[in-house]
Amino acid sequence: MRIIGGKYKGLKLLPPDDTKIRPTSDRLKESLFSIITSSKYKINIDNCNVLDICSGTGSLGIEAFSRGAISVYFIDKNYRSINLINRNISKLNIDDKIENKIKIIKDEATKAFKSINKVFQIVLIDPPYNTSITENCLFKLKELNLICQDSYIFAESSKTENFNYDGYQILDKKIYGNSKLTILRLLNSSSIK
Repeated sequence: MRIIGGKYKGLKLLPPDDTKIRPTSDRLKESLFSIITSSKYKINIDNCNVLDICSGTGSLGIEAFSRGAISVYFIDKNYRSINLINRNISKLNIDDKIENKIKIIKDEATKAFKSINKVFQIVLIDPPYNTSITENCLFKLKELNLICQDSYIFAESSKTENFNYDGYQILDKKIYGNSKLTILRLLNSSSIK
């Protein structure tokens, strides 16, 4: 596992020693960030707050931070994941001036949302496969106003999974081996309080 682009490009991250933590493959991560930086979506990551849900190793959020994200919030309920995220972030040798741009929350995703008062332009969801976590997160992100019409959600799942994306427009789906990446945005008609 390594950082693919940006300020910390090439830095090796610590892999999980727990088989319950499934890191995103470098191939899928590279594709994800190629999509984010492509002219198709016109996302300027330098102006983005990023939310990394079910962070695991922290690899996706750290990649976003390396590429210039304004802030990155990591959420995971597994204490081993939280420990690993902290250890991987410490490898970046971040100074005090930018330390407050990173927040790590140990909690179940939708419970953690209640303590956040920020709008995220990029949301990365990589939960354990074949769960209802993505669906629950999509509902709560909208309900708690953590996203806006300009936000993009990138949800990883098994390639056979299907979800209720009520209130969202599916922009694209990509298959990588046994994994699927679904790219979503709020529908224009979807209510945001």
